[in-house]
Amino acid sequence: MARAFTPHLVLAPLALPWTLLSVIPGTLRRGLYLDPTRTGMVMLYRSNPVLDVLVLFPIMLIVFGAYFAATLALTNIAGWLALSLPVATVVFMIGLLFLLPRGGGSLFPWGPETPDGPRWEIAGLAQLPGTRLTGIQLALRALDTIPPEGSVIVATANSEDLYRQYQAFGFTGGPKHRVHRIATRPREPHPIDLKP
Repeated sequence: MARAFTPHLVLAPLALPWTLLSVIPGTLRRGLYLDPTRTGMVMLYRSNPVLDVLVLFPIMLIVFGAYFAATLALTNIAGWLALSLPVATVVFMIGLLFLLPRGGGSLFPWGPETPDGPRWEIAGLAQLPGTRLTGIQLALRALDTIPPEGSVIVATANSEDLYRQYQAFGFTGGPKHRVHRIATRPREPHPIDLKP
């Protein structure tokens, strides 16, 4: 996902820590899916922000604790490395910029325009550069087979192009690139068996 969301291979490591933090809740809740070629991925799981924070909080404490401990250890070894903390922090924050919604997008995938009902969030739609359609095909199969009928599937598009693509696949557009769709069952199920 970090490689898919960054412009080139050199910047992908900057986005990697944030990418890992963004996929941990979906992964632990068995909502991360890879296509058979392992070039496309999507996360689709029952949306529960409180549970996501409870899952992430101890992990973030460990990650930031290790980050600061390593930085302190380095500054004790050599006084001139005292600048490493601000530099490392800036590098870490630059990586976050690649994963934030662009063009006025919403940080939350639902708003007042979203219908009531059990909410499922689709996110992390990505495929490796140089591959075609594996991520979108996987996402379409997941949308048709995983959420129970009547569920409200929500997402935030990270670009204007993705916002239009969501709408082309049956999502209703809302403010700040938010989209939603009511889950229905297709007439014929997809032949692939999706397993997290």
